[in-house]
Amino acid sequence: MSPLLNLDKLDKNIITELNKNPRANYSEIAKKVKSSKEVVNYRIKNLESLGIIKEYVTIFGFGYQAHKTYLRFQKINSKEEEKLINFLLELKNINWITTCSGNWDLAFSIMAKNAFELDKTLREIFTEFPNVIQDYKLSTSLGSIPFGYTNLTESINENAIKVRYDESNYLDFDNKDKEIAKLLHKNARIKITEISKITKIPGDTINYRIKKMEKNKIIKRYRLIIDYTILGYNRFEILIRCTNLTNKVIEKFEEYAKQKREIEYISKYVGTWDLELTVNLKSNLELRNFIIDLKKNFPENINNLEIITLYETKNYTYTPSELL
Repeated sequence: MSPLLNLDKLDKNIITELNKNPRANYSEIAKKVKSSKEVVNYRIKNLESLGIIKEYVTIFGFGYQAHKTYLRFQKINSKEEEKLINFLLELKNINWITTCSGNWDLAFSIMAKNAFELDKTLREIFTEFPNVIQDYKLSTSLGSIPFGYTNLTESINENAIKVRYDESNYLDFDNKDKEIAKLLHKNARIKITEISKITKIPGDTINYRIKKMEKNKIIKRYRLIIDYTILGYNRFEILIRCTNLTNKVIEKFEEYAKQKREIEYISKYVGTWDLELTVNLKSNLELRNFIIDLKKNFPENINNLEIITLYETKNYTYTPSELL
């Protein structure tokens, strides 16, 4: 029996609250969903054990930009692909790796502070696998609006926040901040008391320092990771090249994305594509209907689009050099 059948209204409400704030404690969530702390604790652990909730990720800034990269393979077998993926997993500045199909075979994101760092990482990959990669394309992220898992929740996410990959003010970042950030990096839901126990730093100090890192955009945001495949969904990226992409048109795309429950993210890029929609749908027919509706709403603005089917994600985060 599919775990989807076990997602009742309480499960969905709990996911809604974790979607808004992955660091919310059991008592805070229980108050919002009108249940007890014990029941919420049990439900979350059950969602984790079923594999529906995979991770709670902390996304760091430190002035890095994300460069979404797609590879098309030539002369490759499953062993070579595994070798390539393992190589990417060893690179500390790769924060997302996903197998895919369509025009591209592998997708990943390179975190770099400038073009020289980006080029260095690309050269490492191409040098290590000279006869594997036929072609590649990349675009630089300017930011995104994360709506989260609104098709599993009772309402759209009115609290969606624009995330900008701007320069972070992280001059006030010392060794104690680093100790705290390292633990948050591994688990965004780690308790203050647990951090205190490991680091010997007082809880009040930890709380203050986390808020400071959030304010300075060292911590960009926290993200709940759901495995949609267990729930019967397919995951797609819609890559859009636009015509006449004014700020007004971008706002129209953002408002459209906000109203569509199946859209998890809308991201703005510079490079090969202008916009990217990450969507979760249950069939190719749903995908076709989605594309038809998208084209109907933006007939004058969509110049070209690519559809990528995403499969298993190997990595959701990266280790900034500041945390090594």
